[in-house]
Amino acid sequence: MSQDAATPEEQRALSKDEQDLADRARQPALGALSDKELSDLIPLLRDRRNRARDISDRQGREARGKADPAGANPAGGNEGTRSKADYLNAALDRAMAERDRRQSGGDDQVSQAELSRRAMEMKDDAQDQNPMMEDGAPLHPDDPDADPGKKGMAQTERNTAPSGALDHAGEGPARERSRMRR
Repeated sequence: MSQDAATPEEQRALSKDEQDLADRARQPALGALSDKELSDLIPLLRDRRNRARDISDRQGREARGKADPAGANPAGGNEGTRSKADYLNAALDRAMAERDRRQSGGDDQVSQAELSRRAMEMKDDAQDQNPMMEDGAPLHPDDPDADPGKKGMAQTERNTAPSGALDHAGEGPARERSRMRR
């Protein structure tokens, strides 16, 4: 499972050290890491992500005028630092997913041989007689024992009008009578 290389936007957002950490958190390099190397990579990514997130939050407050500038000039915005935090967060997610996959017992993928064996079993089961079939064939429409299905509305007997009223006139006469009683 190979993941795409860093985009130009990601390369612009991250420093060289951060880009190296993010690249190590991509397949196939991520799969080649030992468990110890993976355990060392996760806190590094988390620290860098937290630092970028904190700086981004501070810059956002400065840009809104809610906080004093940390440097000589107030920050104009936090888009660059926010994207840096997002890229580092994605790398951290990949590394933690790999760690979780390793701890859960390895590959969740089934081998091609196992899939082929299952398919052959399903094919063999399908060739056996289906209990829903009558003598191995479906019911014929002209079969005298076949259920005719739902009857048409013209063949049904009704004790009430289609509207549910007591006579075929429906609710109309009842409304007229109620209007006259006033």
